[in-house]
Parts: sequence; C-alpha cells; structure tokens
Amino acid sequence: MRIVVLVSLFLLKFSCSMAQEFKMDVSYTYLYSDQWDKAIQTYNFSRPTFAEKQPLLIHGLNSSLSYIFKSTKNLNHGINVSYSFFRSWAENENFENILNLHFINIGYVLHYEKKEKWKGVYTDLIISAKSSGLFRGINGEPFEYDESTSKAFGIGGDICLKTGYYLKLKKKTFLSPFISVAYTPYLYSPNTEAVINQTKSLTGENWTGILTTQIGLSFHISREQNN
Repeated sequence: MRIVVLVSLFLLKFSCSMAQEFKMDVSYTYLYSDQWDKAIQTYNFSRPTFAEKQPLLIHGLNSSLSYIFKSTKNLNHGINVSYSFFRSWAENENFENILNLHFINIGYVLHYEKKEKWKGVYTDLIISAKSSGLFRGINGEPFEYDESTSKAFGIGGDICLKTGYYLKLKKKTFLSPFISVAYTPYLYSPNTEAVINQTKSLTGENWTGILTTQIGLSFHISREQNN
C-alpha cells in the first residue's frame, strides 16, 4: 500500500506539467484462479460440520492511477499503478474465518485513441509486474501456522486490455465508463495453500494463473480535449 501512495503522490506532482492525461479508476473486479478455488473447496470439504462454507475469493474492488505522457500521436505511452482487494468471510459457531487478499500492480501503458474515426473511444494495453499478499484471521486475530503469522506473498506478471468511452464534464475533465480483462499467466505464491488449508502440494501447484474482469468508472484530467 505504501508503494501505491508514493507513486500516486509522484503522479499528482508532475501531472499538470508533463502529462497529456492523468486518470483515476475505481471498479468492481471478478477474479478466477483455479488453484486457489481448489484450495478453498478442499478446506470446505474437510470441514463438513461447518454450516457456512468459506466463499471463494472472487469478488473485489480495484483502484488505479494512470499517467499518460505528452504526444501528438494516436498511440501514447504511460505508467500505471493499481491496488485490488478481495475478502472471503465465513462465520460458524465460535469460529470466524477471514481471508484477505491484496494485489499491487505497477506497469507500462499503451494508450490508443483515434479521434477522427472513433470519437470518445479509447483502449489501454497495460503490462504490469504483479505482487500479492494473502492473510488469514480467525476470530479477529491473525492466524498462526508453524509458529509464525500465516501469510503468503506472490509475484508474477499481468497483461490487461481496457476499453472506455469519454463523457465530457468540463474543458479538461472527463468521466469514462470502462470494461477490462486481465490475465496473469504465472503468479508464484508457494504458501497460499498453507494459508488457506494448512497443506502444501495437496490441491495444486505453488503457482497459479489468474483471470480478472473489471467494470468501473474513470476520472480524467487532460491537457487536450478529447472531442
């Protein structure tokens, strides 16, 4: 989270003088990870007495900042930083289990607009380094496993395709609804299964692929009008 704050301050400081466009996104995110789903399903199967099953880590929120550099071309370059959060919570008699999953992405943006042909439409291709952190809590306290706090960190790469449509607010400010699809082919996170289910190599590998989809809203500050 500290990285997101520092990068955000940097982008805000220089956006007015150097950027063609600065934008902030908020979105709902749906996540699919076959390996992590299997771990949670195994956790539920091994606890048949629990009335409430542990939900999969699929629903989350994302926020991001993008900084597009000055250019007179249709294809522009920029940088992006994003943070996502997912939670799985289940409460049974005298037992509350919570999984908190965090992602931080830092990446490179290819921003494409062809104003003469598709007025208001833009597409971003974002290639990012991706890091993750999974933490478990039981009855309001951090869970300990093998005499240490249960946690799992991961690292990998991510590619995202985003499409949106500009809605003008004022001379240099815009809103845009958008949709995006992202894929992480390989996220190395060897302790995730241990955090979820206290097992290793029982339900899968020490890595996973991740597919996410987003729907959200962007706020843009632009030095050039987009219409």
